[in-house]
Amino acid sequence: MLPPMDIRPLGIDIDVRPGGYRVLTSVQQLAQILLDRWPEDEKNDAWEAASIASMRALESRTNAEAARAAFIMAAQAAGIHVNDDADRFTPPPKREKPKKKR
Repeated sequence: MLPPMDIRPLGIDIDVRPGGYRVLTSVQQLAQILLDRWPEDEKNDAWEAASIASMRALESRTNAEAARAAFIMAAQAAGIHVNDDADRFTPPPKREKPKKKR
């Protein structure tokens, strides 16, 4: 199994409830969406370019940011809403649980 190639969080409106986003945080997740979840009738030139960019990134032949950018362009070409506001999807820091008194 390949180590994860992290990307800035990216929200995509695919396979979620209305108004919701699936948050992608790695090139592997981009590739999975492109290969397994992409609408068949939207597999066009932009989709092909994004698929190639993702595979090249996984092979360390390009960087993760190039794959992310190609994915965004493919989603826009397919009319799939993307939210690339990374700060919005950054998980909050974990709070420490209070220690139990004995």
